[in-house]
Amino acid sequence: MVLTPIQRQLLPLILNLAQLFLGDGGPYPFSEAVRVGNTLYMSGQIGIKDGKLVKGGIDAETKQTLDNIQNTLSKYGYQKSDLIKCTAMLADMDDFDDFNKAYKMELSKPYPARSAFGVSELAAGASVEIECIAAK
Repeated sequence: MVLTPIQRQLLPLILNLAQLFLGDGGPYPFSEAVRVGNTLYMSGQIGIKDGKLVKGGIDAETKQTLDNIQNTLSKYGYQKSDLIKCTAMLADMDDFDDFNKAYKMELSKPYPARSAFGVSELAAGASVEIECIAAK
C-alpha cells in the first residue's frame, strides 16, 4: 500500500491516538507510555526483570527501574537526556539517601525535575516506583 503525502503526515497522529485509546495490550488497564506530540508520558516503572522483582534492595531496584525506563524511552525513540520530569515513590523514606545515590549513578546533569514521596506500599512489594515525562 502506498501512502499519499497527507496520509504519511497523519500516520504518527493516528498511531498515537490508537495507543492512547487502546493501550499497549498488557495485563493491566494502563499504557506503558503515551506520546502526545513530542512529549512522552510514562507510567510508573518498578525494578522488575524477567517478570520478577530484582533482589538487592533499593540500589538494585533503582538501577533496574531506570534500566526499564531506558528501555521504554528507546522503544519510543527517546533517551535519558530527554527526561524532563520524574516522580519517585518510596515504600520507605529511610531509603531516600541510598535511592539518590543510585539515581545519580544512572542519570547525568542536567537532571530532570523530580519529586519524591513516601507511600505505604507499592506493587509487587517494590521499594521504589518511578514515573517520568520525556520531551524532544
